Amino acid sequence: MKFQISWSPSSSNDNMQTADSDINFSKAVSDIIDTLQNIPRSQTTITNLENPYSRATVPNPNHAIERQQQLDTILHEISDLQTVMNKIQNLYGQLVEKKDEIIESINLHGRLGSPALWRLPPEILSHIFVYCLPEDEYLAPASRLAPVLLTRICRRWREVVVGMPRLWCSLRLEAEHDDWHQRASCYDAWLKRTLGRPLSLALHFKYSNGTRRVQRLLQPYSHQIHSLYIDFHGVDDSAFSFNFCPALQELSVVGHTAAVAQPISRLSSTLTNLKFPGMWWFDIELLSSFAPVWANLTEVEIYVDKQDAFIHLLQLCPNLSSLKTGIVVSQIQALEPFTHATLESLHLCGGGRIFGNPLSGVFSALSLPNLRVLDVWNTLMWPHEEFKAFLAQSERPLENLNFGALAITTEEQRAEYVSVVPFLKVVVDPNLV
Repeated sequence: MKFQISWSPSSSNDNMQTADSDINFSKAVSDIIDTLQNIPRSQTTITNLENPYSRATVPNPNHAIERQQQLDTILHEISDLQTVMNKIQNLYGQLVEKKDEIIESINLHGRLGSPALWRLPPEILSHIFVYCLPEDEYLAPASRLAPVLLTRICRRWREVVVGMPRLWCSLRLEAEHDDWHQRASCYDAWLKRTLGRPLSLALHFKYSNGTRRVQRLLQPYSHQIHSLYIDFHGVDDSAFSFNFCPALQELSVVGHTAAVAQPISRLSSTLTNLKFPGMWWFDIELLSSFAPVWANLTEVEIYVDKQDAFIHLLQLCPNLSSLKTGIVVSQIQALEPFTHATLESLHLCGGGRIFGNPLSGVFSALSLPNLRVLDVWNTLMWPHEEFKAFLAQSERPLENLNFGALAITTEEQRAEYVSVVPFLKVVVDPNLV
């Protein structure tokens, strides 16, 4: 359950508030009235041109010119009036919205006026405030969202919220050209409130110089960064260094190039979770360039180009327990048998039909004695017989088999799997990707 508070009293002084541009409605109304008064009243006298002379055999060109001038004048005045009408309609909508906000504020103020609520001890308020946080994984500073909003209600709430590091340990940072100094000040004030607690950060870059600026900003908090999501958004990622995150445990990288391999390979042994979301395919050579970081990983999300790269990935990660991966193309090549002893969960994308059957030969070569959960999607060419033999040879039975979007299997095939592993739970979920 999440509680949302939308009351914004005018006595807010928090240095992390984003400026809300309230509309000066009185001035807007005055401007519209002035515009209406300045629209020239039509002085055009539309004379009756439909007279015996207008029906004469020989047309009078002066009459047509006069009519055209009258029409132009009227059209111009209609255009001016339509502009004013649009402004009035827009202003009306804004006033209705403002009215609703005021009513909501009044209602909230009435609810908050309960003496019992204001007498709640800080420990109880702290638990309530946690449920007020947005459900987003990474929070962005916003004056109308918790935790910033909670600092604006009253002095007592502000003291409780500012003293709760738990509310500030997740942050989304965006590096922009035009307003970086303002953003940096806001982010730094936010991070100070974490009081040394572990940080979960999302960094979104939109220009190359932003990487250096963000690293300078985060340097004082480097030992706190445990989880990091980075979206390079097509900028040069070679300038980014992960060395300033000595305690990093989880890393997700989007919009990357091969240039990130070297700095990631130098990460400390604390890293256990590495993800490359998105369909950016790794071959054996690129996978090898990340060594020795693979050795300590327990959870990985990465996509490979061929079956042998998939087997090679498992060889690089001896301690892996969870893997989300995909194979894009099929290759006619005998795979060496391989056993991975620790893998418990495998989320596998088959790459579709375009490049053959990417899963062909994989289950024949692979032994996963500790596998509990297998999720499969985008497998239009599913190796049924090969997979059934894989199940029969497994030392410990698979518990959950989930077929997601574009995973083509028949009811008869799924029944055969249950006959091989009687307690196997087979689920077809089109939403699984």
